[in-house]
Amino acid sequence: MTETGQRQEEYNDKSKTRRYSIKQIQGGIWLSVATCFMLFLYAPLELLFTNQDEFWFDVYLLAPIMFPVFAVSCLISILVFALLQKWNAALYRFGLAVYFIVFICLYVQGNLLTGSLPLLDGKPIDWSLYKKEYIQSYVLWVVAAAAVIIIYRRIKHRTFENMVKLAGICMTLMFCVTLLTLALTNRGFERKPGLSVTTKNMFQLSRNDNLLILVLDAVDARNMNAILEENPEYQDIFTDFTYFQNMLGAYPATRHAIPYMLSGKWYQNETVFREYEAQAYAESPLFATLEEEGWRIGLYEAELLSNDGGKNRFGNILPGKRGINNKPMFLKWQIQLVGFKYAPYCLKSHTFVNLKDFNTTKIPPEGEEMFTMSNSVFYDKILHEEVSYTEDNCFRFMHIEGGHAPFIYNEKVEEIKPENGSYEDNIKASLTITREYINKLKEAGVYDNSAIIVMADHGYGWGDYFEQQNPIFFVKGKKEKHGFETSDAPVSYMDLQEAYVRLMNGAKSDQIFDWKSGDQRERRYLFYEHSEEDYIMEYMQPGRADDANAMYQTGNVYAR
Repeated sequence: MTETGQRQEEYNDKSKTRRYSIKQIQGGIWLSVATCFMLFLYAPLELLFTNQDEFWFDVYLLAPIMFPVFAVSCLISILVFALLQKWNAALYRFGLAVYFIVFICLYVQGNLLTGSLPLLDGKPIDWSLYKKEYIQSYVLWVVAAAAVIIIYRRIKHRTFENMVKLAGICMTLMFCVTLLTLALTNRGFERKPGLSVTTKNMFQLSRNDNLLILVLDAVDARNMNAILEENPEYQDIFTDFTYFQNMLGAYPATRHAIPYMLSGKWYQNETVFREYEAQAYAESPLFATLEEEGWRIGLYEAELLSNDGGKNRFGNILPGKRGINNKPMFLKWQIQLVGFKYAPYCLKSHTFVNLKDFNTTKIPPEGEEMFTMSNSVFYDKILHEEVSYTEDNCFRFMHIEGGHAPFIYNEKVEEIKPENGSYEDNIKASLTITREYINKLKEAGVYDNSAIIVMADHGYGWGDYFEQQNPIFFVKGKKEKHGFETSDAPVSYMDLQEAYVRLMNGAKSDQIFDWKSGDQRERRYLFYEHSEEDYIMEYMQPGRADDANAMYQTGNVYAR
């Protein structure tokens, strides 16, 4: 044989060996593709498509970050299988069986055992309450391992490898079809406009008239009453204010409460929420009145959805560059979020992520700073930013963490470890912030010509989501002077639109509501369980706002 012919034969032999090796690890290849696709593409995209209103980013920002993770992890996984096969075929099959067990358990954990997952609402999670889920997780892994081992021992090795290969192919196709369906049914391919809520002009105020609303998230009137009674010095913060203790909110959570507070438009599941929110802001009678009268409007609400909905009327909500300013952190939180859903319960405590943190990864418009709900950031701005002035009347709506979990603030608004904090500490931090904000207005000479509301979007139920119907509501009118006063008038967030207009027209706090202490009245409240917003129930409150047991269900249910 000639030298050329010998080289050709050696090349052909090597080519056959390569093809044979690839054929031998097809099970590992497809199992790697299915597992990595599930964890790094399917899981984050499925979470995005089914929770479009929770995230500011869209598929065009998420997919380019997650696809390289999928590709690299898949390549590494396949390479490991190839090395195992080259080293020892038995070791390769053992690795294939173990990987198959992991895939089955992660899939079941992340898709079939998610009904009792803890809420990611910022509150600390007491994992000791999930003993049943821990047991289910352990049982799943034991049963899956036993089933795979039995199958592995009872069928031929080649048959087992073909079975794994077929499972990998079918599951990958299923993930693709499911993602496409979710995207089409949840507007997953729409490009979000990327409007940004900035801090622009937050402390720009008028020398004429101001209407200022400071929203302290999740501060309950019942807890506030106890703190004011035990610490009378806090009452001095609200000299000139009237505290309406018998205030009934509208919804048990922020997302629905804020648009209602600013528009008076109820959300009853008649459309998807983002369409309601856009319409609520676009058609708000409050904003229409402010615009007609030439007020400068600032809406400092970090949880606004990305769509426009008339948001161009707000001086601080600006179009910005589409993109993510901290990709490593964004990726870390995405992987933690996937782990929180797919990992066994013994590992979930290490994967906790606060969904609100994703808002900090948005690129702000050039020269501007993103508004954040952080108590400490807002407090720092109060202490260090100067008030600027304009002759135009100003409306400012500012929503900060307030009493909301996690409980990471002390009375001095210093950040502490959650295990050392408490709900009462967060409320006291909120009171410190409120005191310094009011003092700042006084020092700037704009306190007397400002109508001021200090309120909450909802109360706090101490683990009972139903009992969040009684938020705080303090108010003072322009040039109002008197000591701290309280009122038991049966008022409601249904009355807010009229109250705003009256404040703008110079009414004092005892003139903004038609209801007085001692009056009897039924008030409406819409309730839903957390993460079950597609099922809203109507309640009426004939008694005091703080008495959840007095509310009764009307029978009206708004489901979508």
